[in-house]
Amino acid sequence: MDLHIESQMPALTPDQALTGWRREFCVELLGDGRARIFTRMVISPSHKAAELQHGVLFHRVGAAFRDLRSCMQAAAGPLRQLVASAVRQQPCRDNLFSAVVYDRQAWERVMEALDHWQRRPHAAARGVAAAPQGPRPALRQLPILSRRSLGAQHGAH
Repeated sequence: MDLHIESQMPALTPDQALTGWRREFCVELLGDGRARIFTRMVISPSHKAAELQHGVLFHRVGAAFRDLRSCMQAAAGPLRQLVASAVRQQPCRDNLFSAVVYDRQAWERVMEALDHWQRRPHAAARGVAAAPQGPRPALRQLPILSRRSLGAQHGAH
């Protein structure tokens, strides 16, 4: 399998994110076990039929998406299955819109892996061990608040 990874991430400024720009994770299926993996910025959602004519699958990723290689490691198994299943074809009367046939379930697993990877704890993303999640300490009430609540109770009686 031959994966060409373009790890250069397009810069997405906070202003662009607020005005509708977004990033997409893309896999261009070239057939014969080859693919190009990249990210791109778009102002409006891509149209699936138009992209399939080029053999490009895409999935929206968050503005904080920065580590393509780490993300690909998390989705390595489904990506291998997807790329291995891809077959380029010539458009014909029965299939005018898709330049590639691929395992759709493998692509769905890639998208699930991408979503799961994006939702991981931020500490893990930085390589920092997350703090153990034990029982939380009991909250104590501040003395000033307890005096107010006592005064309110006495005034109510």
